[in-house]
Amino acid sequence: MKKKIENAVKPGFLYEQVMINIKEMIKSGQFPPNEKLPNENELCEIFETSRITIRRALKELENEGVIEILHGKGTFVKNTKQQIHMLDLNGFTNGKWLGKTTITKKTLSKTVEEADEQLMKLFQREEPFEVLKLVRLIKDTNSAFSVDYSYFPLDLYPGIQDKMEENVSTFQIVKNEYGVQFKCAKKELEFLHPSQEISELLEVSRMEPVIQIGKVIIDVNNIPVHYSLYYLLASKVKFNIDVDMEDDSNQEF
Repeated sequence: MKKKIENAVKPGFLYEQVMINIKEMIKSGQFPPNEKLPNENELCEIFETSRITIRRALKELENEGVIEILHGKGTFVKNTKQQIHMLDLNGFTNGKWLGKTTITKKTLSKTVEEADEQLMKLFQREEPFEVLKLVRLIKDTNSAFSVDYSYFPLDLYPGIQDKMEENVSTFQIVKNEYGVQFKCAKKELEFLHPSQEISELLEVSRMEPVIQIGKVIIDVNNIPVHYSLYYLLASKVKFNIDVDMEDDSNQEF
């Protein structure tokens, strides 16, 4: 890329302005994750500044973990990982996400189905019931990193299928529209290779490891009110767990 950026370098520290512009170009997808950046001479031409300024900017970006400088190979955009708080029961936009990347959700389908045996067991039901099955693709600013299958019993959430819009928070709908109060969540985590469907949706090989997480949310009346099964690209996420140790008198390490 040798196209110059008009007014790229503004008043202030020149290297900081270069850093800002490179970050914006990464965010917009001009420099995708794992892609090699232009060399120093090309960056000098793009930003109309000196090699000293470019080198300072690149060094600072490396310190921030935005890029990786491999001597003899070049400078590459790092593949940013989303940090997920495993003890939080909220969703992607309401949960304790520690990354700074914007999360978007694209609805792939929403269908009303009769609950199968697995769902009847998960929701602790003996009589047949219908659920809304919501399938969404979760993206950061660069690419998809998760596929989410969510199930909502229609006897608990009548008409919820009409409330599900793009980038909507299902957590807020359940809480505000239906007055459901969550008490706890049970999660099961498993590393595996994706199915053909998941690999196609995430645009990865079936050899790329994914993390499957099943989550059942329990309300204050100890009734299962929500189930989701989602798949995360192992290469794009890392988990965070905070444990309070109020009484550490009998703790062992």
